[in-house]
Amino acid sequence: MAQKPIANKGKVVMSTPLQQKLRDKTITAKKWAEMVKPGDWINRGGPGSDTLPTMEALSARLADGSLNNIEIWNQAIMLGNNFFAAGDPEGKNHVLHEAFLLPTLRGLLKKGYKGFDWKHWGWALGMDAEYARFYRKEKAKRAMDWGVQACAIPEAGFVNASYGVNNFFITAKSCKKFVCEIRDDYAWCESGRCMNLPIDEVDYFVEVDTSNEKYQWMYIAEKDIKPDAVQTAIAKNCVSIMRDGDCVQVGIGALPTAVVIGMRDSGLKHLGIHSEMIGEYAFTLAEAGVADNIRKTVDPGRCGWAYIMPVDTPRYYEWMHRNPFFAGFDIGYTNNVMTLAAMDNMVTVNNFAQMDLRGQDAAANVGGRPISSTGGQFQFTLGASMSRGGRAILAATSRDAKGRSRIVPMLEPGSTVDVPDWLVTWVCTEYGIVNIQGCTDAEKARKIISIAHPDDRAGLEKAAVDVLGLKTNHWMFKSAPDRRFPSVKDQQDHRYGYMQPVVRPAPIAKETD
Repeated sequence: MAQKPIANKGKVVMSTPLQQKLRDKTITAKKWAEMVKPGDWINRGGPGSDTLPTMEALSARLADGSLNNIEIWNQAIMLGNNFFAAGDPEGKNHVLHEAFLLPTLRGLLKKGYKGFDWKHWGWALGMDAEYARFYRKEKAKRAMDWGVQACAIPEAGFVNASYGVNNFFITAKSCKKFVCEIRDDYAWCESGRCMNLPIDEVDYFVEVDTSNEKYQWMYIAEKDIKPDAVQTAIAKNCVSIMRDGDCVQVGIGALPTAVVIGMRDSGLKHLGIHSEMIGEYAFTLAEAGVADNIRKTVDPGRCGWAYIMPVDTPRYYEWMHRNPFFAGFDIGYTNNVMTLAAMDNMVTVNNFAQMDLRGQDAAANVGGRPISSTGGQFQFTLGASMSRGGRAILAATSRDAKGRSRIVPMLEPGSTVDVPDWLVTWVCTEYGIVNIQGCTDAEKARKIISIAHPDDRAGLEKAAVDVLGLKTNHWMFKSAPDRRFPSVKDQQDHRYGYMQPVVRPAPIAKETD
């Protein structure tokens, strides 16, 4: 078909049928907000899919009272919540259901925002549960009225989910109408699975003016993060149980950065990367020649990931745009316990906020106070433990910012347990790293106390005996002080006896399934 010339601001440009289809579907954020009705449910997806002009326009209607009873569903959204807090700070006309509390939203809550509703939630299984709840084979009966996601500039008839591939398809398949915000600062990311959606599956597009500061990502100089002495000591302990060819997963922040710097400077070689979140740590390890993915048993040669928070947008674009070294997958693949169990030598590093002497891990909520959410911690901990030669590390400073011990006799009432004690293996602080896998309660308590702050150990020891009734001073520890516990080297080829998983990428469920 011949191209048809069209007028565009005084210039003549050529238009293909696909380009014309994209133009026909493109509307303003204000126009979209005018289509939202009282009582509508809106799904914003997950991290990397953060939407801004549409949410600003929606908040204007919440502020003037022309919309009410609006429910917004987030799964770890960093940007745009400020519009809701400004437009309807009391939450009279909307409620924001957030599954993973990030620092930007925590800041709004501290300033008095009341539209917030938290839930304890973990990635892959959490998304599957939401899909089961919201999806209907008949599109008109789906629970979500609107799905709104960010994307890269569409090409060749497809929308590229870019940094928000994690639950892009789930959001698209769970709503009556699907809207994509087009961002020219988002990379066209290479696909592992569920990255590219046909334009025909999108009802409307909204173009984002990324030159406008209020629609930009905040800048964090990740390369310049300098871990302190405590974080460096924790990193050294984590790296002490690592070896060449490990496949690693870490998060974002000062402590994970310290671990990455430790890996970079340790002399380790041929590391692989498989993670829910990817970012500067992968770039750092690749630039240093430490990570090349050649020994990965699943997706060899590629860094597997599910979402990105591009806090240094130019650097992320430079690394991610059409780079086959990276493969973006839906969260149901990256965080699937079976996928992780199939990754030989999978090593995961996740933070805990509080841990009791039996090894119960609280990361999402301590004493009824939401901190974040489980995210991928449970699945990565379990999956790495089931991996051949895998190691799942739960790490934290021995004391929190207020000087209180993170290791306690019992978790505070109201706390959530993110990883049950019987699934916790490696525990790390600045005072050492211990493995409590298969230990009795008394053995666990002694090991965990040994890496608590020295000034807290006597009190923990007393509580272990007097409050919990644990036999931490029993003769058995003198009779067999090493407890016949295997070393890291002893376990380097270990896999749970029943684990022989066969995992391969499969298409996402069809609408007729």
